[in-house]
Amino acid sequence: MGPEIDFSSLDKKLQEYFEKYQESICCREGCSSCCEKGDYPLSDVELKYLMKGYSLLENSVKIKVQQNIKTMVKGGACPFLIEHSCAIYPYRPIVCRIHGLAYLNKDGIVKLPYCANEGMNFSKNYSNGEFVGEPIEENLDELMNIGEVRNLYDWLRKD
Repeated sequence: MGPEIDFSSLDKKLQEYFEKYQESICCREGCSSCCEKGDYPLSDVELKYLMKGYSLLENSVKIKVQQNIKTMVKGGACPFLIEHSCAIYPYRPIVCRIHGLAYLNKDGIVKLPYCANEGMNFSKNYSNGEFVGEPIEENLDELMNIGEVRNLYDWLRKD
């Protein structure tokens, strides 16, 4: 696996985006709908960083995560979601860090968080399949191109 990630500059940039678009973002502590279903793509480099966070958890939390991994299904809840909170939050992957933002993908199409359909992030800017407003013009998906990418299920489940 590659070198450890330094998220400090990325987090600073993302914090600026979250502040700029704060009126359109509903994410709050305890809201975990984005963690309850998804593919969670991450690179091998991010996985190594995530596992560092896992290694720092209390044993009781590690046991809960291990139980969640044993029962996880593809497209289901993230195994690090414990009581509606991310057990490894400071070590979370890039896909989790950028979730909630509206940005242009490589094809110039606005990529919205799925919760826009649930009346949450950027729902005020989204109506009848149309985005109204100015998304981030940076393709944030490119941030994830730092190694071999798989979804979390495929990294953790070897069955």
